[in-house]
Amino acid sequence: MTARVHNGGRAAKALWKLATLTGMDAGNDIHAELRGAQGRVLARISSENAAPATVTITDDAGVVVAKAVREKTLLLRVKHPDALTVQDADDAVVAQIDCEDDGPWTVRGGTDEAVGELFGGDPGPSLAPNWSDWLIDANWALSAATYARTQHLGLRRVTQYGFVPNAESPASQSLAVILLPLLAGFIY
Repeated sequence: MTARVHNGGRAAKALWKLATLTGMDAGNDIHAELRGAQGRVLARISSENAAPATVTITDDAGVVVAKAVREKTLLLRVKHPDALTVQDADDAVVAQIDCEDDGPWTVRGGTDEAVGELFGGDPGPSLAPNWSDWLIDANWALSAATYARTQHLGLRRVTQYGFVPNAESPASQSLAVILLPLLAGFIY
């Protein structure tokens, strides 16, 4: 289970929830926790909307476990060709994904061997208002589009990512590669 983490007290948390509802929170950095069955924090995830976009996963002691990097321009637009690079705790490249198309994407290891495939699930909400929303109420249409923009859905705006490892590749057993769906979901 993941849970979004807000820094600050009750007032700061309420302020961020209000900003999210108004659409003003879109594009901000995200901090979350991966929790076990009893609510114990297993890992912390930080996603930075910067150039380059970076997702870092640390264990409960604060040690980096995995990191994903996606190149962006200074205006925070994706650089082409679009690619995601995954590094392990030692900063060694363990996976590279050419994500220029809509997937599924072949995951290549540091030595360019096929490690597995990353799949995107169901598409997230459209960023444009539906034509029927315009007929009902223009304010509703704009509100629906604003709310959809606040939903961070990762690499390709889908609600879920999955990874199918290549059993013959030893790189597919790397913890950073196993965490790939989580990294893809949090990357900007």
